[in-house]
Amino acid sequence: MSHYEIMYIIPVKMGEDNTTEVQTKVQNMLKDNGAQITSEENLGKKKLAYPINHMRHGTYFVVECDLETQSVKPVSEWFRLSADILRAQIIAKEIKTPEQIARDKAWQSKLAKKQADAEAVEDTKTSALKAPEQKVSLDELDKKLEEILTKEMVN
Repeated sequence: MSHYEIMYIIPVKMGEDNTTEVQTKVQNMLKDNGAQITSEENLGKKKLAYPINHMRHGTYFVVECDLETQSVKPVSEWFRLSADILRAQIIAKEIKTPEQIARDKAWQSKLAKKQADAEAVEDTKTSALKAPEQKVSLDELDKKLEEILTKEMVN
């Protein structure tokens, strides 16, 4: 058995009651094909990247399951032919060991620390480059302008 992630979109126009019915249909279909569902998540209503069948919004669901390789094609066909599903995608997913998860978390924390250090260095550079603003009165500006103009006329 391989581990798969299945993402499918249900049209928003179906309503909450019909959405749970479709979700139950998907679960039953997966179980009928020998899948063992490990997790299921409702990602909620989102806007589609482009209209599908004149629909602009859908409810996204993600299911992770263990499934035999030969059962992937019938499951894919069921999603493609189902009138209740706008789109579906099946992706083979690697199951991570606890060591890999710990390594990924350590790498992410190291990356976040580097990014925070880089932002701190950038902040110190920009604050050092900014000169303190000096307020100048209009009279001083007029005097300076006259000096410049008289120098140009004399030369």
